Amino acid sequence: MSFLIPLIILLDQITKILGEKYLVNNSIDIWFFKLTYTENTGMAFGLFQNNSFLLGIISSIIVSVLFFVREFYTKKIRSMYLDVGMIFIISGAMGNIFDRLRIGYVVDIFYIPYFSIFNVADSFVTVGGILLAIYFLRSNKYERRIYRFK
Repeated sequence: MSFLIPLIILLDQITKILGEKYLVNNSIDIWFFKLTYTENTGMAFGLFQNNSFLLGIISSIIVSVLFFVREFYTKKIRSMYLDVGMIFIISGAMGNIFDRLRIGYVVDIFYIPYFSIFNVADSFVTVGGILLAIYFLRSNKYERRIYRFK
């Protein structure tokens, strides 16, 4: 399933480049949300603004740990929820790390009024987190023990 990582990153980067090209001075209303262009130097919900470099370092460490855990410890566990969830989180985080390295901020393009503005990478991180939650809620005690490295 690791082949999904570069595909998800590519999808994320293409949408951000298109957002930069077509949405900088032009927002598009689509039903209940809006396509718009925003430069986010912080993290989710605009927290920790103007700390892009520090957030990039922290994100890189987290991605490295997740990738290591996925490659060396979860091979014993046969769970699509666990595998895909981790791949989605790693891919989404890497997409945002590439933005921080490439331009010094993260491009957000999807705006839902009264909620938040986000991008494709953020969506994959969120769905990955939901899949991991489902895995941990549905797994039995034996699987959780293996995952905890016992």
